[in-house]
Amino acid sequence: MSHTRNRITAVAVLALAALAPAHAQTPVPQPTTGAQFQCEDGGKLFLSFDTQDEHILATVWVRGARYQLTNMPAIPGLARIVWSDGERSLTWNPGVQLMWMGDQTHLMCGRGGGHKH
Repeated sequence: MSHTRNRITAVAVLALAALAPAHAQTPVPQPTTGAQFQCEDGGKLFLSFDTQDEHILATVWVRGARYQLTNMPAIPGLARIVWSDGERSLTWNPGVQLMWMGDQTHLMCGRGGGHKH
């Protein structure tokens, strides 16, 4: 009896999973304000800033999705600024180089169009 109930539960879970919508984000229109950076993959990253309490927030638009990231504490001796939401991060380095990390995506973006050595 228990074996049959487990089998029915498994079938029900699989059926619900098949009917549930995929975890795809609804595309967000490209921003009309903020700084624009060309990325090495040919795409664009848009960046704007806001403040909340004592934090500087970065609003990032990349690949049709919008993210809001909080400024992370600075590491002494390193000339960089990092924003993160715990899953994704944006790192600024001197020379206006931006590195986006998130959702299996790694992009280098900058005023000149990507990462340069």
